[in-house]
Amino acid sequence: MKTAPFALTLLMAATPGLFWAAPGWAAGGAGGEAPALPSSRLEVAITLYAGGITMGHMDMDATQRGGEYHVVSNLQTSGVINAFWQSEIQATSSGKLGAKNFAPVLYDSFYTGRAGKKQEVSLRYDGAGPPHLYAEPAYATTGFEVKPDDAKDTLDPLSAVTFIFSGLGAQAGNPCAVNAPVFDGRRRYDIEMTKIKDLDIAMDNGLYQGKALQCDVRYHQIAGFRPRVLKDNEKFPLIHAWLVSLPSTVTGRDYAVPVRVWADTKYGALAMVATSLKVDGQTPKGFKP
Repeated sequence: MKTAPFALTLLMAATPGLFWAAPGWAAGGAGGEAPALPSSRLEVAITLYAGGITMGHMDMDATQRGGEYHVVSNLQTSGVINAFWQSEIQATSSGKLGAKNFAPVLYDSFYTGRAGKKQEVSLRYDGAGPPHLYAEPAYATTGFEVKPDDAKDTLDPLSAVTFIFSGLGAQAGNPCAVNAPVFDGRRRYDIEMTKIKDLDIAMDNGLYQGKALQCDVRYHQIAGFRPRVLKDNEKFPLIHAWLVSLPSTVTGRDYAVPVRVWADTKYGALAMVATSLKVDGQTPKGFKP
């Protein structure tokens, strides 16, 4: 299904309730442990629709603690899409937090499809060049290669989504003004966002009512695609999003979360709608529990 990569890229999400702690986040010594650093946590559940029909569900659980982040995600298709693209994708990503950027360290993705088809992909980052790719089973990366220089200073797909949600790379006062450079091990593309307007929204599912920003999102293919796809870049449908700013209990760890993302494509209308959301274990103001 050609709309699937778009859905996975923008809002890959993670399983709520999986709280991860890196071994290095709490230092222990003889006689006791150092106090844990303050952490901020975002949990989001999302439903995917095509033409008004439910096509799948995604969940995301992201934690930022000290100067590090970790995200766990799960996507599972459902309904009629399973007749031709039954899939489950589990992914994790971890890395370092910069002043205005994310620096991934490790990304793992596990895909299970129809008839037991499986694919594992890992990207390991050492900060000295492009990420190191591991794939099992191995797949060809020749024919439509991504040059090493194009893959440098990029984010894996899950880090890219978390980077957008974090608001870390956005302009002050405008969480829509953010770009995320992505390399998924095979393809190189950018997610480019711009602000359209401020507005008041009331979601159809009743999850949220209040202030939001409407943003336009462009999916810009750069390398690793067939020449025809690159040539048709401008024909890729414009994506729209309602973004809601959410404060965290941890200073400097606020979020900007798309609660609805949609696009009109030649395959019909595609939408991703948040169905539950928590920040630091609490339901934010304006959201229903």
